Amino acid sequence: MRTLAIIGAGFGGTMTCVHLLRLLAERAREDGAEDQKPFQIYLIERSGRFTAGVAYSTTSHAHLLNVPAGRMSALPDDPDHFLRWARQQDARIGGGTFVPRPMYGRYLASILEEANAAAGNAVRLTRVPRGAAGARADSRGVTIELDGGSEINADAAVLAIGNFAPGNPPLADETFYRSWRYAKDPWGPGALDVEPDGDVLLLGTGLTMLDIAIALKERGHRGTIHAVSRRGLLPQPHRVSIRPPASHPRPKGLEEWPRTARGLLHALRAEVRGAAARGVDWREVVTSLRHDTPALWRGLSERERSRFLLRVRPYWETHRHRAAPETATQIAELIARNELVVHAGRVIGYAESRSGGGGVEARVLMRGAERETALRVARVINCTGPETDLRKVEDAFVRRLVECGVVRPDALGLGLDTDAYGAIVSADGRVQDRLMLVGPLRKGQLWENTAVPELRHETLAMAKGLAGRVVVAKRGVEVGV
Repeated sequence: MRTLAIIGAGFGGTMTCVHLLRLLAERAREDGAEDQKPFQIYLIERSGRFTAGVAYSTTSHAHLLNVPAGRMSALPDDPDHFLRWARQQDARIGGGTFVPRPMYGRYLASILEEANAAAGNAVRLTRVPRGAAGARADSRGVTIELDGGSEINADAAVLAIGNFAPGNPPLADETFYRSWRYAKDPWGPGALDVEPDGDVLLLGTGLTMLDIAIALKERGHRGTIHAVSRRGLLPQPHRVSIRPPASHPRPKGLEEWPRTARGLLHALRAEVRGAAARGVDWREVVTSLRHDTPALWRGLSERERSRFLLRVRPYWETHRHRAAPETATQIAELIARNELVVHAGRVIGYAESRSGGGGVEARVLMRGAERETALRVARVINCTGPETDLRKVEDAFVRRLVECGVVRPDALGLGLDTDAYGAIVSADGRVQDRLMLVGPLRKGQLWENTAVPELRHETLAMAKGLAGRVVVAKRGVEVGV
């Protein structure tokens, strides 16, 4: 293999590219092939914003990383890499600082530029600021169709397409979802355009809701913000610390934990109680499971995984995906001033004013109530989190891949079906070893696969696997590596 395409330039695509640039340049130097035909990498990004992605494209410095700086290195073999870089930007940053997300986007951009420059003539990186419209793979390689009609031919391709807009919560009558008063994508253009004094309804109470509530207040919004989810749970806050907390060892006897959703929950609770008796915060116990989570997930049957998603997931995610202390403080202040009201319940319908000036009435059945409550708001913003069931995703590229059988959704609707190494499984069950996947859409295989501490290891493993299959041009012949 001598040509590789990476579709998507968020964290997953960028860091896969960075590792490949480093590994292939090193291989070329070792084999004395630096002056021969370079290895070609195409980095394809429809937005044209390389290394930003959705997570780091926000311009608000009130939107903070949800992991302290001391744990946000993009390089697994250099745990303080980001911290050193961040301190060059602002000497006040410590290991326990939760820095603005735009800063992390600039960090990723700098890593890519450094890796590209260091690769010299051994590897050629071509950034393609266009969208992928389709892809087909066979035993010889992958053909990627681009928006506008042109194609890129590669020996292999990596899908690093990240997250998608939230799905519409199911309703008996979904007419309202076509209204201009409804924003399906909270990060989309105009999503936060609302009258300053108008009330707003945010669907979901997770991390996205926190970001949107803060963003609205930054824009001078004065109306009441309502947020609703089935249980009304908010993300737990991280601890305030100058340094990142010391790593807690993985629980002893973890291999013997029950292989049921309820059994794992009870075992984790017991571990937390034991750690608390030793003065260890529960957060560090949850964090200690990060590297073992994929194995625990694979140890569950499909039935138990479904039970986990239905019964345990809401509680797990509010404790596992925590908010920066500053973010949690801002939200607590908004709640104390009744500027943000959190409801436990579900929306059962909408009635939009025909005059266009009266807003929309959301009918909410509160948890434990027999009668619905009416909330009159000027806008509804979907903050329920990324849609993972790719049969429901409106993205044209993904829809075409599914319709053509190039990919297939996993059994639980968490992303795409892959083998243990990230090779995509087609609709007919064939493992396509020239079409790979990195990032959140591997949740069906790995479960926790959305944050930097997991993705940095996955992208390195993917790059090593691909680099091990390259062909180095040396002294006029091609040598398999």
